[in-house]
Amino acid sequence: MLMDEVRGEAFLRKLPQDIRDGLTPTQTEAISRVAQGTIQRRHPIDFRVSLPLPFGERAYLVFLIGKEKRSSARRQLDKQLRPTDRLSQIVVFGLGLAAFTLAAFIALLFHNAVLTP
Repeated sequence: MLMDEVRGEAFLRKLPQDIRDGLTPTQTEAISRVAQGTIQRRHPIDFRVSLPLPFGERAYLVFLIGKEKRSSARRQLDKQLRPTDRLSQIVVFGLGLAAFTLAAFIALLFHNAVLTP
């Protein structure tokens, strides 16, 4: 069974049993096909890491880059469901800039160390 088919079956199992019992085989197949097509595809850059925090807690960091495929209506809905404040955006941008600067600095040090005997 292909992974999309497995996901379609998983979607159907989330429906209440009484609803599933009332579906015809044609309806079940149609719902499964639609569920298979709604699975998000992979992003070109998909970095996910779990970071340890003090007191045994963990934080989850996700960095995704890919082509924007959401409609403007979907983007507006996402903004309403997950509002971000300006401070959060500044902090994330600053951390990204710091990481890029550190990586560039390390690359320069490595480059200079290789060139000088």
